[in-house]
Amino acid sequence: MTSRGNKLRGIALVVGVVLALAGCQKTDGTPTTSGVASATGATSVSAKPSGSKDPDAGIWDPCTALPDDALRADGLSPETKNKDVAGVDPTGWKVCGWRSSARWYDLSVMSSIVTLQQFHQRTDFEGFTQLTVAGRPALRYTNVGDDKHLDCGVAMDVTQGATHGSVLFGVTTRLSVGRLGEPCDEALRHATDLEKFLPKGGS
Repeated sequence: MTSRGNKLRGIALVVGVVLALAGCQKTDGTPTTSGVASATGATSVSAKPSGSKDPDAGIWDPCTALPDDALRADGLSPETKNKDVAGVDPTGWKVCGWRSSARWYDLSVMSSIVTLQQFHQRTDFEGFTQLTVAGRPALRYTNVGDDKHLDCGVAMDVTQGATHGSVLFGVTTRLSVGRLGEPCDEALRHATDLEKFLPKGGS
């Protein structure tokens, strides 16, 4: 597949994850998928500290919180940093991505107030496996329909300002290169190695 094809696939994957999870906020304790607009509005209100002009100020930002030295040591290329991957910058999310130095996959790190429990309720993902990563509750997951196992992610429990949330580490195989390893292993490795830079667990 061409580099343009890889880029379009990356856009689709990131947009799909963000929009799917944005629709899983809670209203009066009940999960709802009534629409992205209302869900992201709820996220904005929940994450915003009093007096802040930034609606997402309470959400941990991987683009600023993960040091270049740590990324480089973990097999990622800091110079390829893409803030708000594929142009996605929805309210209630902080998103950042890097290409691996191995060059066969990209890593996206997505941060929001979507909890692990909410995430587990999604029907867009499958193969959920409960994990403990550096003492934190976590979930490993794959995309529905990904029969070739090209992508994989690990969602970890964190605090987001005054509320609970999660940080997702998602590995996407670059189709122009092909899968040269196990995406789930890489996602778990990055989550484990970079966990120390995350906010404390939310549970």
